[in-house]
Amino acid sequence: MRSTRAASCFRRLSQATLLCVALSLPAAAAEPDDLPGVTTPTAQTLRKKAPELQRKLMGVLDGLKQTPQLADPRGVSVRSGLVIKSHPELGVTSAEATLLLLPIRKSDRKTEVDKKTGRYHGVGEGNTLEIKVNDLERLKINTAQPDAVFYEPPQVGSHQGIPIYQVGGATPILVLTAKDRQLWRRVTAKEYLERIIREGGPDGEAAKKQLGQLAPGAGDKPACVPTRRGESVGSCQDSDPTYLVKLNTGYFNTKKPDAIQLVTVRLGAASHTRPSESYFQEHPRDPLTQAAKAYDQYDWKQLAALVE
Repeated sequence: MRSTRAASCFRRLSQATLLCVALSLPAAAAEPDDLPGVTTPTAQTLRKKAPELQRKLMGVLDGLKQTPQLADPRGVSVRSGLVIKSHPELGVTSAEATLLLLPIRKSDRKTEVDKKTGRYHGVGEGNTLEIKVNDLERLKINTAQPDAVFYEPPQVGSHQGIPIYQVGGATPILVLTAKDRQLWRRVTAKEYLERIIREGGPDGEAAKKQLGQLAPGAGDKPACVPTRRGESVGSCQDSDPTYLVKLNTGYFNTKKPDAIQLVTVRLGAASHTRPSESYFQEHPRDPLTQAAKAYDQYDWKQLAALVE
């Protein structure tokens, strides 16, 4: 999992690195009012009993809610949720922990205030921090086809020493993996060409021809997406290569189904524009700005230490 492309989805705000996302609030939306927000207890859906996994993820959500940005929320209310369920295809328990920030606008008729605390409930579209455990969805890896070959997502940066990957055109994601094994492995040129040959047809004939023309030792090198006409597999010596990889089917330890073995973290947003550094500075109460600050302030190494 090496870095292959320059980090381009980050901005700095008050000397902190903020994750840029492809979405934000609509341009026409008013800035949330500077009012105290409600922080509600975490809503939980536990389809499988996994008390240690539940305890650890509740701790992560509590940690995010205790960051300087969200400990006393203003302009937003804070909701959190936790879903735990079985993942039979992988032989492990998966989970999703979310933090949702909703804007507070006193003029909105749906806005409610807690009469005991004087704090407000936000309404409308908000921004989320999504944490998925033992789930390959954000990496777009199809668990129903474990032998499938896919493009290795480019690493576009890092946050607190943890790699961030770009998967298609979606929001970049923070990926935490076990230290003693890799989630995917790069396919060799020979392996990929032989795979195409077995599938037959015109592509198989072209692959057979290229396999026969490989220089000694070239078949053991990684396979990349071809960039030249007539190639079935490309050279990874080209600039900015895209490697072909397969899921490491032995990555998940089914003897520890309730352990945290993989985590993806995504900062999601509500609308269609890409915010700039000035946007964050000019809209400090915006849910996206506050979610990004909480993301930046939380110590993700604490979660990384739980991955086994």
